[in-house]
Amino acid sequence: MSPKARVIYWFRTDLRLHDSPALHAALDLKPEYVSASISKLNMKSKLFVIREAPQTVLPKLFKAWKITHLVFERDTDPYAKERDVKVIDLAREAGVEVVSTRHGRTLYDPDELVKANGGKPTMNISQVQH
Repeated sequence: MSPKARVIYWFRTDLRLHDSPALHAALDLKPEYVSASISKLNMKSKLFVIREAPQTVLPKLFKAWKITHLVFERDTDPYAKERDVKVIDLAREAGVEVVSTRHGRTLYDPDELVKANGGKPTMNISQVQH
Protein backbone atom coordinates (compact mmCIF):
# COMPACT_ATOMS: atom_id res chain seq x y z
CA MET A 1 0.00 0.00 0.00
CA SER A 2 1.44 3.37 -0.98
CA PRO A 3 1.69 6.10 1.64
CA LYS A 4 -1.04 8.72 1.71
CA ALA A 5 -0.43 12.04 0.05
CA ARG A 6 0.95 14.84 2.18
CA VAL A 7 -0.59 17.92 0.64
CA ILE A 8 -0.16 21.64 1.09
CA TYR A 9 -3.26 23.40 -0.17
CA TRP A 10 -2.04 26.92 -0.78
CA PHE A 11 -4.84 29.40 -0.07
CA ARG A 12 -4.13 32.61 -1.93
CA THR A 13 -6.86 34.98 -3.05
CA ASP A 14 -9.80 32.58 -2.95
CA LEU A 15 -10.81 31.29 0.46
CA ARG A 16 -13.97 29.46 -0.63
CA LEU A 17 -14.39 25.91 0.59
CA HIS A 18 -17.66 24.78 -0.95
CA ASP A 19 -16.75 25.10 -4.66
CA SER A 20 -13.01 25.63 -4.93
CA PRO A 21 -11.56 23.64 -7.88
CA ALA A 22 -8.11 23.59 -6.27
CA LEU A 23 -9.43 22.38 -2.91
CA HIS A 24 -11.40 19.68 -4.74
CA ALA A 25 -8.19 18.62 -6.53
CA ALA A 26 -6.35 18.50 -3.19
CA LEU A 27 -9.05 16.33 -1.62
CA ASP A 28 -9.00 13.99 -4.65
CA LEU A 29 -5.42 13.14 -3.61
CA LYS A 30 -6.83 11.59 -0.42
CA PRO A 31 -4.41 13.44 1.87
CA GLU A 32 -3.21 12.05 5.16
CA TYR A 33 -5.28 14.50 7.26
CA VAL A 34 -8.39 16.37 6.20
CA SER A 35 -10.41 18.95 8.07
CA ALA A 36 -14.18 18.99 7.62
CA SER A 37 -14.15 22.75 7.82
CA ILE A 38 -11.72 25.52 8.57
CA SER A 39 -13.75 26.74 11.53
CA LYS A 40 -14.06 23.32 13.22
CA LEU A 41 -10.73 21.55 12.97
CA ASN A 42 -10.67 18.03 14.36
CA MET A 43 -7.91 16.87 16.66
CA LYS A 44 -5.88 15.29 13.84
CA SER A 45 -6.04 18.24 11.45
CA LYS A 46 -4.42 21.61 11.61
CA LEU A 47 -4.68 24.87 9.75
CA PHE A 48 -1.45 26.81 9.67
CA VAL A 49 -1.36 30.48 8.79
CA ILE A 50 2.18 31.33 7.81
CA ARG A 51 3.34 34.77 6.78
CA GLU A 52 6.46 34.59 4.70
CA ALA A 53 7.25 34.78 1.00
CA PRO A 54 6.15 31.50 -0.60
CA GLN A 55 9.49 31.25 -2.42
CA THR A 56 11.25 30.90 0.94
CA VAL A 57 8.70 29.23 3.22
CA LEU A 58 7.37 26.50 0.92
CA PRO A 59 10.74 24.76 0.36
CA LYS A 60 11.18 24.65 4.15
CA LEU A 61 7.73 23.11 4.59
CA PHE A 62 8.25 20.61 1.76
CA LYS A 63 11.21 19.19 3.67
CA ALA A 64 9.96 19.53 7.25
CA TRP A 65 6.52 18.06 6.57
CA LYS A 66 7.61 15.54 3.88
CA ILE A 67 5.14 17.06 1.41
CA THR A 68 4.27 15.07 -1.72
CA HIS A 69 1.90 17.55 -3.42
CA LEU A 70 1.37 21.30 -3.63
CA VAL A 71 -2.09 22.36 -4.82
CA PHE A 72 -3.25 25.87 -5.73
CA GLU A 73 -5.40 27.83 -8.16
CA ARG A 74 -3.60 29.42 -11.06
CA ASP A 75 -3.43 33.20 -10.83
CA THR A 76 -3.20 35.34 -13.95
CA ASP A 77 -1.81 38.50 -12.37
CA PRO A 78 1.70 39.33 -13.68
CA TYR A 79 3.33 39.21 -10.24
CA ALA A 80 1.60 35.91 -9.46
CA LYS A 81 2.70 34.30 -12.71
CA GLU A 82 6.33 35.14 -12.00
CA ARG A 83 6.07 33.97 -8.38
CA ASP A 84 4.34 30.74 -9.38
CA VAL A 85 7.03 29.81 -11.91
CA LYS A 86 9.61 30.10 -9.14
CA VAL A 87 7.49 28.13 -6.64
CA ILE A 88 6.81 25.38 -9.20
CA ASP A 89 10.55 25.08 -9.91
CA LEU A 90 11.30 24.88 -6.17
CA ALA A 91 8.61 22.24 -5.67
CA ARG A 92 9.94 20.10 -8.51
CA GLU A 93 13.49 20.40 -7.13
CA ALA A 94 12.11 19.08 -3.82
CA GLY A 95 10.31 16.19 -5.54
CA VAL A 96 6.89 17.71 -4.85
CA GLU A 97 4.20 17.23 -7.48
CA VAL A 98 2.40 20.47 -8.37
CA VAL A 99 -1.32 20.53 -9.09
CA SER A 100 -2.43 23.91 -10.41
CA THR A 101 -6.07 24.21 -11.41
CA ARG A 102 -6.94 26.42 -14.35
CA HIS A 103 -9.17 28.94 -12.62
CA GLY A 104 -11.39 29.25 -9.61
CA ARG A 105 -11.86 32.82 -8.51
CA THR A 106 -13.00 33.86 -11.99
CA LEU A 107 -15.65 32.36 -14.25
CA TYR A 108 -13.26 32.34 -17.19
CA ASP A 109 -9.51 32.24 -17.52
CA PRO A 110 -8.57 35.81 -18.57
CA ASP A 111 -5.53 34.62 -20.54
CA GLU A 112 -7.68 32.18 -22.52
CA LEU A 113 -10.22 34.92 -23.27
CA VAL A 114 -7.54 37.23 -24.64
CA LYS A 115 -6.07 34.39 -26.69
CA ALA A 116 -9.51 33.48 -28.11
CA ASN A 117 -10.07 37.13 -28.99
CA GLY A 118 -6.98 37.39 -31.18
CA GLY A 119 -4.70 38.71 -28.45
CA LYS A 120 -6.98 41.60 -27.52
CA PRO A 121 -8.92 42.05 -24.28
CA THR A 122 -12.63 41.39 -24.44
CA MET A 123 -14.74 44.50 -24.61
CA ASN A 124 -18.23 43.04 -24.38
CA ILE A 125 -20.03 39.91 -23.22
CA SER A 126 -20.56 38.54 -26.73
CA GLN A 127 -16.79 38.14 -27.08
CA VAL A 128 -16.78 36.05 -23.90
CA GLN A 129 -19.70 33.84 -24.94
CA HIS A 130 -18.08 32.45 -28.10
